[in-house]
Amino acid sequence: MKAFLFVLAALFVVGCAKKEVPLPRPWGVHRYEFSMEPIDVVVPCATKDKRTLDLCISALKKQAQGIRRIIVVSKEPLTDQAEWFDEALYPFSKEDIARVIFSDNGAEAKSFLESPKTRAGWILQQLLKLYAPYVIPDISSNVLIVDADVMLMEPVAFRTSVGEPYFNMGTEYHPPYFAHMARLLPGLRRVVQEHSGITHYMLFQRPVLTDLFAHLKMHHGVEPWIALCRSIDPEEVYGSCLSEYEIYFNFIQLRSDQAHLRRQKYIDVPDPRAAIIQYEHQGYSYITSHLYL
Repeated sequence: MKAFLFVLAALFVVGCAKKEVPLPRPWGVHRYEFSMEPIDVVVPCATKDKRTLDLCISALKKQAQGIRRIIVVSKEPLTDQAEWFDEALYPFSKEDIARVIFSDNGAEAKSFLESPKTRAGWILQQLLKLYAPYVIPDISSNVLIVDADVMLMEPVAFRTSVGEPYFNMGTEYHPPYFAHMARLLPGLRRVVQEHSGITHYMLFQRPVLTDLFAHLKMHHGVEPWIALCRSIDPEEVYGSCLSEYEIYFNFIQLRSDQAHLRRQKYIDVPDPRAAIIQYEHQGYSYITSHLYL
């Protein structure tokens, strides 16, 4: 009898240990109404990333499921393989970003913009991604953001049959990203310590962005891009100081049960053309080729 009770007690303890702890929801649980219209792809691109742009576009046309348009956002036309949208048509510029970060201190903003170590263009690209669904005419409410150095290696679906998004999971952890998130919106944090949203592409859906932007406006009383820039620590501004992917990835998980996580295999390579051949039959979903390699 004692042995039987001991087994029951052990099973109870194991059951309690495996019981999921409810995820804290700082803004309640929301259910988004996703559209089933086709996906439009936005590829922000600086001149330095032109070397992989056509490879990226070609792979998207071959492997990305459910897409309609491919739009390159840049300072000037960089390819004839996709549509072009001029980044100058956005409601902010690198100069605006610097002004907000440094609280209208013209000397500091000018120094930042003229520094060889400036990250103004890198910060601008993140804002271009977040605002694409609102700035580019006739764009879908489902916008696949893809970094210009990403090349898909196999067919990829980006949402379920009811329009809910799939997210790949990275492993990167950079503390300044989450310090920025905490300043940006109290309660916004890393949901799972082992999961990163930095996987070099992400499906941004207008209902989620509209919800996120409404929370930012309510908290800061200014346009979301200004809130994003004001929340940057000037001490971190010459490094990696914010992440649009981490913000979106963690916000939707805290706000809704509609995000679907999956693990995709990818690798960062120095020579994308050689890697396409090398990794084509090794189970990789995509490759990336960052310039620093």
